[in-house]
Amino acid sequence: MIALQNVGKVFVRDGQATEVLRGVDLTIASGSFLVLLGRSGSGKSTLLNIIAGLSAPTSGTIAFDGEPPGFPRVDVGYLTQKETLLPWLDVASNVALPLDLRNTPKAEKMARTAALLALVGLTGAERRYPRELSGGMQRRASLARMLAADPSMLLLDEPFGALDAQLRSDLQRELLRLWLGSGKTVVFVTHDIDEALLLGDRVIALRPGGEIACDVALDAPRPRDMRAIRVEPSFVALHERLLDALHVGEGASA
Repeated sequence: MIALQNVGKVFVRDGQATEVLRGVDLTIASGSFLVLLGRSGSGKSTLLNIIAGLSAPTSGTIAFDGEPPGFPRVDVGYLTQKETLLPWLDVASNVALPLDLRNTPKAEKMARTAALLALVGLTGAERRYPRELSGGMQRRASLARMLAADPSMLLLDEPFGALDAQLRSDLQRELLRLWLGSGKTVVFVTHDIDEALLLGDRVIALRPGGEIACDVALDAPRPRDMRAIRVEPSFVALHERLLDALHVGEGASA
């Protein structure tokens, strides 16, 4: 469990202070799929960086299972918006990188890498380089590399936003397949309400300035078919509620 209490973040540049998070109180249950939803400037990526330990809050506290955080955290996997595969390494070497950093024995490393590539549908692409992969294949390789260290928490910052609709749908299903039954905690950042409602157990909507505007628990059964649930009255109502929440305070300074 992760608990954030009264977390705030202020960035100072050229003597100017910009508040991007304010008074965030949030508890994330172990094994849950939490979606942080917000428009540009809402502080959702900053909040993810604080959870990851890449940025310290200006105010407030964060605790993991009741204990103060220790950074860097080796139990956290982070998938960013931009592709970070190393271009001079082939797919297998990219996926195995976290295992190399842990000095994993060669036989174990090779078996784990092969299993992960099979898991994300990249068997046969082991010796290809990132430049030889499609955008969807690069994302699959990045997912496999994130999973290589077997993190208990997966942090994903709009990981599919740059892909076309079909690839995005394919990888959303892939992510859910990897998560279901794994016991891993997922915190997923998006600006897309449909994506949030398709993926999440819970959706936190942030308004500009980093305040929580809405906290919605989702009990729709899985797997969810977006074409089917989009016309359900409960889905339409939740969509409208989140849309309204994102526009509360519009026009105020971010």
